[in-house]
Amino acid sequence: MSNDGGGSPPKSPSGKREPEGVTLMQHPALLSSLLLEHTPMAMVALNAGDEVLWANPGFLALLGSAEADLVGRRLTDIVRMVSWLPVQREMEVHSAGHRWQRIWLASEGREASRMVLMSEVIPEAEAVGVAKLLAFVDLRDGQAEEVPPFSDPHTGLASQWVFEDRLRHATARADRHDQPLAVLLIRLDGADDVRAACGEPAMQHLLAQISRRLTGTLRGEDSIAYLGGDRWAALIEHPVSPESLQAAVLRCLEAMEAPFTLERPPLLLTLSIGIALYPDDGAASEQLMECAGQALDRARPAGYAFFDRRLKQRLSQRMALRRRLQEALLCPDRHFVVAYQPQIDLADGRCVGVEALVRWRHPERGMLPPDDFLPMVAEMAQMVRLDRWVIERVMAQHERWQALEGRLSELRISVNLDASLLEQSVFDGRPLDRFLRQRCDDLSWLALEIDGRGLSQQAEAHGLLLRRLSRMGVQLVVDNLGEAPVDLIRLAMLPVAQGKIGRELVHGLGDSSPFARQAVSALSQCLKALQLGSIMVGVETTEELTAARRKGVDWVQGHLLGPPMSADALAIWLEERPDRQLLLES
Repeated sequence: MSNDGGGSPPKSPSGKREPEGVTLMQHPALLSSLLLEHTPMAMVALNAGDEVLWANPGFLALLGSAEADLVGRRLTDIVRMVSWLPVQREMEVHSAGHRWQRIWLASEGREASRMVLMSEVIPEAEAVGVAKLLAFVDLRDGQAEEVPPFSDPHTGLASQWVFEDRLRHATARADRHDQPLAVLLIRLDGADDVRAACGEPAMQHLLAQISRRLTGTLRGEDSIAYLGGDRWAALIEHPVSPESLQAAVLRCLEAMEAPFTLERPPLLLTLSIGIALYPDDGAASEQLMECAGQALDRARPAGYAFFDRRLKQRLSQRMALRRRLQEALLCPDRHFVVAYQPQIDLADGRCVGVEALVRWRHPERGMLPPDDFLPMVAEMAQMVRLDRWVIERVMAQHERWQALEGRLSELRISVNLDASLLEQSVFDGRPLDRFLRQRCDDLSWLALEIDGRGLSQQAEAHGLLLRRLSRMGVQLVVDNLGEAPVDLIRLAMLPVAQGKIGRELVHGLGDSSPFARQAVSALSQCLKALQLGSIMVGVETTEELTAARRKGVDWVQGHLLGPPMSADALAIWLEERPDRQLLLES
């Protein structure tokens, strides 16, 4: 009879049987195959795109799938792995630079998620396309009960224990970086009625569906946990604002609008949400959770509430203001006006220019200054539209002054410009220089004030455009010096004519601290060394005016010298004041 090789090790070339271990050592591929096929661990090999290249029988059994259903698909499309938490203390295992993690694993082939240990191995040199190898150990047969409850077995989300731990670490980070964070407590409305009507098994399926919708609605960096009792908690970290929280909450409520399907007629479910902010509402994580709970108690079904009752009212007012502003931007001629504030040369006391300042004629609140609405215009990405409207109004006004001749026709007019207007792709695609040239041939009277930080950041990208503007006669002014870090050397390489010292620094001149006085002096000297003119804005007291003279500032602007006024009022103001009297009065 022939030997089929199933009973004893094969013979060596000499005809003698060799020890079994020696034979396996001489066949490493056979040894590797035996280990991979029969190891109690589940293993899967992935390429750089996280697509499955190979899976051993243990992994197929863990997922309840066939190999043909896995190979070539992204692992994240097949399974969900949540709560990737390192194994703690005595269970922690380090091996060749990697560590085991305790996670919840849910897959297409299994109805319920299960707790497993997972380890990731990155080959030192990628072989045959293998970018990583994942190994899993199934914690079953009672072993999962010995592990702390890191996740909820039905929803797959982190547990309350994990959430509270994350919240403690998040508050510590927020303290270090001086940033806010927020906690959302979320409750399923009418949960007891749903449970009574559908039964507990169906309720668990619903909770899992709701969890998936919430997870898909919030940002990837946000933490969400199931707390039990038909409640969830979400941790929202930087960036956080009342507006962004309101938007996140509304998305969560909207995510519930689609019906939930079970083996029965579809269900319409709603949520209530309570919101607490750190550190305003609570300085400790426990206090923050308590405040979020109180806010949740006040929230109406399918609604939300902030712990600080005033926040929702302020947000409602802000939304109403935003709607009004949108309407105004569509018809700017009806809702906006341009005011002009004089700029005085300290050398001879003459009014040498004016700054054009936009005002919003609000139907209920009256005339609003730029600080009350320009930040919202920027949020709406409409600064380009408004800036171009201001430039068109200023050009029309300059033409009228030119026709009248006199002192008004000699004034330089400065216009604040958002740095986004330097982008060629904005609005109608016309570069700024072409937009100006199509409206006026002589632009020597026009100055464009651009925030120093935005200008220095875009110096390389828009240097050519800025030089074209300068050749057209437009004067460029660096705005808000002293309010943010600015690279003066880089700005000096641009065709800049003047630097404008910001009002925050100017208002600090009256403080007992010498910082503002030293900063103004240093800025003035730097501008002179770079052969740039200087202008101080926001001069409201005689002390600030005196400081401007002593520090060698060239021009001044502020309410002490002349408030923003209409074009007609400016004409009267100039007629009533001889040049030197502008400084003598102040």
